[in-house]
Amino acid sequence: MAATDGGTRGRLRQATSSAHARVDACFPRGVEDAHAYRRYLRGMHALVSALDAGLSAAPLGDTWREWRLPQRADLLREDLADIGAAPLASGPGLSIAHAAEAAGALYVVEGSAMGATQLLLDAQAMGWSGQRGARFLHAHGGDGAGARWMRYLRCLESARFDLHAERAMIDAAARTFAYAEHEFLRAAQPAG
Repeated sequence: MAATDGGTRGRLRQATSSAHARVDACFPRGVEDAHAYRRYLRGMHALVSALDAGLSAAPLGDTWREWRLPQRADLLREDLADIGAAPLASGPGLSIAHAAEAAGALYVVEGSAMGATQLLLDAQAMGWSGQRGARFLHAHGGDGAGARWMRYLRCLESARFDLHAERAMIDAAARTFAYAEHEFLRAAQPAG
């Protein structure tokens, strides 16, 4: 499906660029200090927990089922404990009805691994490591992030979703970006 518009990835990127920019704006200077890092971990934990629940309930074939990685939430929970923070209370959840929606939601989380490479450096500068406090970033944005992203893109382009499914995929990606933004903003609120 090599189209002049950049293929499925290009259409996803174009359709969700403003939503993506709003999420990036939640951390304009990365995780520059302990407060920003706490906010990132709490929001990311809420996001990946919701994604895992949505993926576990969806009727997915082998191609998309393998992208469900419940250990992400476990690593985030351990990192939160290391920094002395509690996870956010569960949010409303992410509904994923089929493979196209899974592909859209995963575009957000798998793509975030590329930015997580810089966040990992920020966390390491604060003294956290893959053994304590930055387990998630080490696994998510570490050395294998680029290869995993390329593998995801190959799955995405080979899926060849029809127009209806592609619209559902784009909607799911937009909802997932909005969910991430909401959770990062919620994580910034004082504990009640």
